[in-house]
Amino acid sequence: MLLAAAPGRADESRAARRAAAAREQDRPYTMVEVSGGVMTLPGADVCPVSLSPDTCEQGETSVSLGIHNLYRWGDIGFGAGIFWAATLSTEAARGAPELERDHARRYFMLDGVFRYYGIRTEKWEWWGGATLGGVVVNDSWSVEADRDPYSDTAYVGPRAATIGTEGVAVGLAIGGEWTFADNWSFGSHIRYSSWFLPEQRKVSPTGDRASLSERVDMFNIGVLIAYRVAL
Repeated sequence: MLLAAAPGRADESRAARRAAAAREQDRPYTMVEVSGGVMTLPGADVCPVSLSPDTCEQGETSVSLGIHNLYRWGDIGFGAGIFWAATLSTEAARGAPELERDHARRYFMLDGVFRYYGIRTEKWEWWGGATLGGVVVNDSWSVEADRDPYSDTAYVGPRAATIGTEGVAVGLAIGGEWTFADNWSFGSHIRYSSWFLPEQRKVSPTGDRASLSERVDMFNIGVLIAYRVAL
């Protein structure tokens, strides 16, 4: 077992050295980046309770997670990834009180990323960039029987009514990263994105309608950790 493990450790060390050397010598390499933070929609008209626009709430805050794969060559970085967010709480939804209906939202983005690393030192890098992709807003309505079923019997189909609203997302971002180990870096970012959603809100078979429509401004602030991989 020791003989089998030794070549694996040696290969990993060589790959790590190649990745570190690529960054130092401005040669191409890839990096995997995982981020987490808080997303807010400050000006969005969110309508979780009623079909009446007069009862819309304004603004929402959600927790977010993201993962991106980037190709780096000198000052330039580009790639793609996914971004996911969920509301911090659920709200009561319209319906008979005995049903105990709840409403929740989920957000999913798939986007391309371009970055320019304008300030670079041995340990620090600061960048600005742009994003372009798609966004899906999922609204789900469930009753108490969906969340706490009477039995463990599995039924075909979802246990909640869900509708998705698809749109285009265009944004800008800035951030900084500190290299604390040969191929590891830690940093933070601030991101703005403008979502262009359909003007007409979708309506579910139960008469509930999608939370968001038209143009929505999104802000995201978070921390990230990245690992560099040699090509």
